[in-house]
Amino acid sequence: MTLRTPAVAACLAALALGGCLSSADEPFALNGGDEIGAPPGDYACRTVDARGAASNTAARLVRLRRDRLTQYALVTSDNSTAEPTTLHRVKDGVYVAAVAHEEAPGEDLYLVALDPGGATFRLYQPAPAALDKARGLATQNGATLAHGQFSDDLGGPPAAQRAFVVAFAADLKNWRQTTECRVKKR
Repeated sequence: MTLRTPAVAACLAALALGGCLSSADEPFALNGGDEIGAPPGDYACRTVDARGAASNTAARLVRLRRDRLTQYALVTSDNSTAEPTTLHRVKDGVYVAAVAHEEAPGEDLYLVALDPGGATFRLYQPAPAALDKARGLATQNGATLAHGQFSDDLGGPPAAQRAFVVAFAADLKNWRQTTECRVKKR
């Protein structure tokens, strides 16, 4: 697992370091994913870290499309470089966000939930208490889950990792909200 700046680690931006699912493989396609209802443009984002410290930042959501493949990036007001992120539908309004590791093969995985209409979206990382119980779910799906210092590392066949992440993502109680972004009114 590669450490990232907070703006990049969030898949869309503003998540604190650590607290992701990480894979040395690519269980979710990085070259393109699902298109979401959140409109590109300016957002006001509020982030709360694991210690409860809150911060506010302005950000711009950018949709990247090429050859009918969709990626997103959320660039913060300080123009931090944001890695392209792909979103993969779990259920209505809930997506797994996949971000490529910067210096090695693989990806970090987070969760994005959109309100109906897409004017607000929330970013999540796995809740530590849920991860303690998730090893059994990983095993049921043919994957492995090992706790690391900055991430929880997935192993096994990519299809098994994907099945585990989708099953784990289906219940928002397994995740801790870190950021809420609301479209700015013009």
